[in-house]
Amino acid sequence: MNSKLYMVTVNDKKFDEWCKAMKKKLKKMNPIALDHFNQGYNDVARGNYLARASFICYWEIFTNGSLSKLAPAITQATMIHLFHRFIEQEQTQEAELVQHMMTNFLRLLQVLEQGAKNEEE
Repeated sequence: MNSKLYMVTVNDKKFDEWCKAMKKKLKKMNPIALDHFNQGYNDVARGNYLARASFICYWEIFTNGSLSKLAPAITQATMIHLFHRFIEQEQTQEAELVQHMMTNFLRLLQVLEQGAKNEEE
């Protein structure tokens, strides 16, 4: 795990510093994204761990091309992990649900990829 991002997630001071730097980056990169960032910030600034961690990860993925290429694999790996844990606990209904999520996730990625190819043509 990237310990810097973890510290940003659990430490209010580091989170505030990260937000300030991210706002500066987004202001140069994409003013519309900055508006979205500011809207989301109000919901997670002092929220629970998962909400804040998801917010941080989203914006790190948004601003980092290498990370954005790896993010779908991390998501799929997370779902595989969930699937295996549900199978181990003999929770077949939940395992089937995760299996459907994995299938739909891959399908949606393909739709986006095809749309990007069509735009390039």
